[in-house]
Amino acid sequence: MSEAITEFRVRRGDLRRTEVAQVYPELAEGQAKFRIDRFALTANNITYAAFGEAMHYWDFFPAPDGWGIVPVWGFATCTESRVAELPVGEHVYGYWPMASHAVLTPGKYKAGRRFTDVAPHRAGLAAAYNGYGPADTGYEARYALFRPLYTTSFLIDDDLAETVPEAQRIIVSSASSKTALGLAQALKARAARGIGPAVIGLTSAANIGFVEATGYYDQVLAYEALEQIDNRSKAAFVDFAGNADTRARIHRHLGSALVASLMIGATDWDAPRGDSADLPGARPTLFFAPTVLAQRIADWGPAGFDARLTAAWEDFIDSIGAWLEIVDEAGAAAVGRHYRDLVEGRVPPQQGIVLRF
Repeated sequence: MSEAITEFRVRRGDLRRTEVAQVYPELAEGQAKFRIDRFALTANNITYAAFGEAMHYWDFFPAPDGWGIVPVWGFATCTESRVAELPVGEHVYGYWPMASHAVLTPGKYKAGRRFTDVAPHRAGLAAAYNGYGPADTGYEARYALFRPLYTTSFLIDDDLAETVPEAQRIIVSSASSKTALGLAQALKARAARGIGPAVIGLTSAANIGFVEATGYYDQVLAYEALEQIDNRSKAAFVDFAGNADTRARIHRHLGSALVASLMIGATDWDAPRGDSADLPGARPTLFFAPTVLAQRIADWGPAGFDARLTAAWEDFIDSIGAWLEIVDEAGAAAVGRHYRDLVEGRVPPQQGIVLRF
């Protein structure tokens, strides 16, 4: 019998309810089993759970009825293979279940020893999540924590530069979240070249000191003080928190000066979503990174996209050492504890959590 897989499951209708279970899958021809060596756990994963039904995140790694497995990003090693081209011991980066192992159905290798999971249940899901391949293992924890998030940051920055070049200020909610920090750093780098807007971060009062200390924002305000934002010049709002009340206050305060309103995530996952249809200013629109990613790869070609992203990524990764505190732990109990802390908003913003079973 194949080695057991330990899964961390979340109740779909109640993100606070979890269980740890074991399954014993047998490999079919064309499948391979991977031991998940380390994965990052961030507020982004809570967004995956909060939008699990609406955006099909629960569909990547099936679980029993009523339960879901939260997707995570990280590194894994092949421990069993019934794929001729895939050797045991192959170490890859990609999108995994919150579990000890995962069974994939690798397609043919592409350049750079990359493959796509071609399991039938993933065929209709966003292609950006289905690719696996090598990555720089010299700083795995940072890569797992930030690479997928920074890709979203990079895409948002590029989209804002193209679609609303007239925006003089970019207002970012959940300013301490890692994707928001990546966006703020990218915007700040653009401003340093004389082509970027000012960046305003909104955060909880407790996180103001940390957010200011990163140096990425021109102004940092608590949510309670957002009406202090100057509403006389054009602005864009990038919403990582997903709080309908905050979004409505931004729209009403800025009115016609708000030229873009992007909905990205739900770090404030249990806040009311609300109806944004009748708000003043630009209509709130969902920013789905995989769709924008596919378009940019089509525009620039794979090599062109990788070159642009890598240059921006290297600038960002060089900047985080001053504030990042990596927490690296193992075991189902640690996974459960850190998951619950994220759900309840108890994780200090400077922490980057890297886990394994």
